[in-house]
Amino acid sequence: MAHEGSPKAGDSPFSSDKHAQLILSQINKMRNGQHFCDVQLQVGKETFKVHRLVLAASSPYFAALFTGGMKESSKDIVQILGIEAEIFQILLDFIYTGVVNISVNNVQELIVAADMLQMTEVVILSCEFLKGQIDPLNCIGIFQFSEQIACHDLLEFTENYIHVHFLEVHNGEEFLALTKDQLIKILRSEELNIEDEYQVFLAAMQWILKDLGKRRKYVVEVLDPIRFPLLPPQRLLKYIEGEKDSMIFDCTECYDPVTKQWTTVASMNHPRCGLGVCVCYGAIYALGGWVGAEIGNTIERFDPDENKWEVVGNMAVSRYYFGCCEMQGLIYVIGGISNEGIELRSFEVYDPLSKRWSPLPPMGTRRAYLGVAALNDCIYSIGGWNETQDALHTVEKYSFEEEKWVEVASMKVPRAGMCVVAVNGLLYVSGGRSSSHDFLAPGTLDSVEVYNPHSDTWTEIGNMITSRCEGGVAVL
Repeated sequence: MAHEGSPKAGDSPFSSDKHAQLILSQINKMRNGQHFCDVQLQVGKETFKVHRLVLAASSPYFAALFTGGMKESSKDIVQILGIEAEIFQILLDFIYTGVVNISVNNVQELIVAADMLQMTEVVILSCEFLKGQIDPLNCIGIFQFSEQIACHDLLEFTENYIHVHFLEVHNGEEFLALTKDQLIKILRSEELNIEDEYQVFLAAMQWILKDLGKRRKYVVEVLDPIRFPLLPPQRLLKYIEGEKDSMIFDCTECYDPVTKQWTTVASMNHPRCGLGVCVCYGAIYALGGWVGAEIGNTIERFDPDENKWEVVGNMAVSRYYFGCCEMQGLIYVIGGISNEGIELRSFEVYDPLSKRWSPLPPMGTRRAYLGVAALNDCIYSIGGWNETQDALHTVEKYSFEEEKWVEVASMKVPRAGMCVVAVNGLLYVSGGRSSSHDFLAPGTLDSVEVYNPHSDTWTEIGNMITSRCEGGVAVL
């Protein structure tokens, strides 16, 4: 026979939604009346009488402090360092009431203290409060704060906000206070809500010019994320002409792999972009590109021994965003864009000793932003772009023996503005930008392909760490 009060068949348990709330309220009254308090916390100059059990149940930090065999577990007075008494009072009130008073003036201190005490719920509530306060004028500060405390949810939220409101954000003072790495991270994003790439360029230049003396050394890194092929050349050159400190744009640097340091050397005679660069007879040749407000045809030669640039001649055809390479003491120039804005098929050779140009058979396809390399007594013209076909994956080879261009195996990925280099009998092609048919703006690539001329095949290899377009590559 069942005892009186035992559950009967068909009985079901009942729960009270108010029970936990009533107990918490009662415990808080005990705290206020200092009943059953078994430890005192010394925070700054303030002392708080509390219950070990309540704090340990509310925070892994206090659970470890009171039960983990630490010396504080047996003390009647425990000192808490690194938190202001006023902030601790707010956190203590939350522990005993479930309510936290968050304001613009205390939210950052609350997050830092709550994170220290492992009070996750307060951190979440405070981050939600910050999200509601965000605007174009303070989002950079919140972004930097969230990065500092490694709050990934808030960091992602602020990054997205900056991307969406970039045109408003980059005009604020906080934007100019970004660190170099934070700026590059933002500029590299494919999610920036912009009208054109020129706006990204202007934002980068505003940051550099804010403290040119200290930031000049970061010019190469800061401008690296800019997709220069998407910039209107006339607007870019007009900006360069109007920039008082033209050293930003005509500077030349060399890299020492032993010391892992960059060194600034003599500047070119004119700021240039979209130019071709070759090494011939131990000197560096810079050809064509945009010079001032027009497409230039001058050739400059840099002598490393004298640390000096000098103009040594002119190109037969003015062009920019073309390909060039050196072979057997001669410089070959291929494709690019003409004065009329038309992609070129033309192919020319320059003799640095006689300073003469000679025409060679044109390519089969018009190409700008192409990659060019010499390999096995042949010259390869790789990928590129033209207005009719967009980014190209086709490859042409010029045979000096046959004196004509022939098409070889195409790359696996169409790309323009890629880097090309010949190493150990193979061609390596890295980065560039993809076709823009399905995008508002073409995306940069991190993929790398290798061409084997013996098997006439392309093979994809490991991707670069960073996607790049219009970069530079060298063998060392």
